[in-house]
Amino acid sequence: SVNSSIKSTTKAHVTLMVVGADEGLTQQDKRLIDLLVERRTPFMLLVNKWDLVDPAARKEKEKDYREALVFCPHVPLLFISAAKDKNLHKIVPLAKRIFQECSLRIGTGVLNRSLESVLQTHQAPMVKGVRPKFFYMTQAESSPPTFVFFVNNADLINDAYSRYLERGLRKMFGIEHAPMRM
Repeated sequence: SVNSSIKSTTKAHVTLMVVGADEGLTQQDKRLIDLLVERRTPFMLLVNKWDLVDPAARKEKEKDYREALVFCPHVPLLFISAAKDKNLHKIVPLAKRIFQECSLRIGTGVLNRSLESVLQTHQAPMVKGVRPKFFYMTQAESSPPTFVFFVNNADLINDAYSRYLERGLRKMFGIEHAPMRM
């Protein structure tokens, strides 16, 4: 069933991953989420049976789910109840929004002006006395949006600065939920 699920994600525009609120995220769920994030699959996490969770424990449960997704903050988390029809009306509009974000196409000129703005706000840190120099960037493809940076030495850009660049691009272009490849 896991292989079937993974195969289905390659055919879908947006994947809906449904987990039960009563059991929380299992190890298998976490591995599947990790795989979806690694493959840059557009998806949302739906926590079903939310009506069965004790109202006093909901805040804590919600916090646990958000902490489990801390490594992929762009993934939307929606608490639903199929039996009580809670939040079901939000699923399709959110899926459409993710799909639209994945289809976003940004011109090279706009990207380079945005890159300049992000770089002026916070320069890349120096590594061994050398600061990486960004020449320009372009969008190689959409679905998911893929951005290519041309720099003098890519090894000088650490993971923290890459995350900073990603957050800056997401904020400037309204890419809130779609995966990005940089």
